[in-house]
Amino acid sequence: MARTSLLFAMTAKNLQTIRNVRGALDDNTALIGFAGAPWTVATYMIEGRGGTDHETIRRWAWGQPESFAQLMDVLVDSTSAYLIAQADAGAEALQLFESWAGTVPAGLFERAVLSPTARIVAAVKAKHPSIPIIGFPRGAGGWLSRYAEATKVDGVGVDQMTDIASLALPAHVARQGNLDPVLLLQGGDAMRAEARRLVQAMKDKPFIFNMGHGVMQPTPPEHVADLVAAVRGG
Repeated sequence: MARTSLLFAMTAKNLQTIRNVRGALDDNTALIGFAGAPWTVATYMIEGRGGTDHETIRRWAWGQPESFAQLMDVLVDSTSAYLIAQADAGAEALQLFESWAGTVPAGLFERAVLSPTARIVAAVKAKHPSIPIIGFPRGAGGWLSRYAEATKVDGVGVDQMTDIASLALPAHVARQGNLDPVLLLQGGDAMRAEARRLVQAMKDKPFIFNMGHGVMQPTPPEHVADLVAAVRGG
């Protein structure tokens, strides 16, 4: 009971933070909520850490599909409720981070990634039909077209290992990505040139400029400002 109460308290605090931030932003700045997608959350629960090939959870998913499905059900329900609460609190777009999609074998991808994500999107859209949802299945380059179609997301995050310009997605689905975070870390001419190349390559498609993954911790803030200027044509 103590753990449950602590979880509720943390969630309430997070949602109040969303309300506070939304109230402080101007009307031209969107607030994006987010959550880890079920497979990625499950890997941390079972493996205890990231950065592995997730052998333990893969063995479980293959060998005990019923109990694996039960965990997916719990994570789908809890993630859906959390994202809906974020939207209720003022988030204007939502993103699902499937950071470890690249470790999912082809034979598991439907029940580990596609189906859980599709169920979350459907649940959120039932409450907030117009809210944009971006899915980011990192490392799943060969699955991205199927991912977009099966999950009904409004946008797909693309990591730096994938050629975003040649990616075949439904016309209405936005592409988000995919500058190499190392370029942002080092800054300079190479970063600016690649940012401009991406913008030019995507000029006729719905596109959200972003990194191919997260910003690396040692990245100087001035590099971020320089990147923003390059993307805006400065």
